[in-house]
Amino acid sequence: MAWTAPRDWTAISGGIVTAASLNTDVRDNLGVLSTHAHTGGDVGQGASTMTGLTLTALGTLTFADSGAPTSAGELKRHGNDLKFYGTSAVNLTAADAAAGTASLRTLNTTSTTAAAGNHTHTVNFAEVQTVTDIGNSGYWATGETDEKTVCTVDITPGAATSRAVVLSVAGQSLTGTNTPGISAGWTIKLKYGATTVKTVTGATVGTSTVGVTYTAEHQPDSTSATTCYFTAANTSSWGGGVSVNVRGSIGVIEISGASAV
Repeated sequence: MAWTAPRDWTAISGGIVTAASLNTDVRDNLGVLSTHAHTGGDVGQGASTMTGLTLTALGTLTFADSGAPTSAGELKRHGNDLKFYGTSAVNLTAADAAAGTASLRTLNTTSTTAAAGNHTHTVNFAEVQTVTDIGNSGYWATGETDEKTVCTVDITPGAATSRAVVLSVAGQSLTGTNTPGISAGWTIKLKYGATTVKTVTGATVGTSTVGVTYTAEHQPDSTSATTCYFTAANTSSWGGGVSVNVRGSIGVIEISGASAV
């Protein structure tokens, strides 16, 4: 059944309305209109779905305030906000929402805005505290290779985001028959608690108390009191009658840094 344009009744022959005329213009056309499933005041012919709808000629689309969407795929006006529901309701008209909440973002350098890409950051470091200690390891005789603690220092970081820079200075001393030119080899370790933050293998620290400075950097990730260690292990041998120990100092500097635009 298809829509038939109604006739012009002013020209009806003899002024007589026939059943066939009424069936075509009234009955059949009303039957066609009865299949139209769209709601609203427009009763033009059309299907009950709007697949592939385009709004190219639409100037203004007004949404009624129908509350926040609650089902996937819904787009609704809620007060003065336009919200879409995916896995949760997202406000499409709000800007600079809390960090972790999806929203539009203005260009700025704060924690809830978007970086414009035309600025740079500098990091300003400040020393918070420094602790030091001086000590010696005890002696190794010929053939001994065990690891000995030279000195330790305790530090309690003021913030988990601080960084601890561990500095150590090593030198060695001799007793017994002081053989000129002896220079034992060592494995040097700097430890932040149970964490070895630096290992130096094959270190030769010289035959005086003036030695080599070793440095390491570590981020504590906590504010717990921690003992830092400077250790040495002998990796060489020498003639009998000579014992060697390592003297040294350890310093731990806590520094904090902040990013500035």
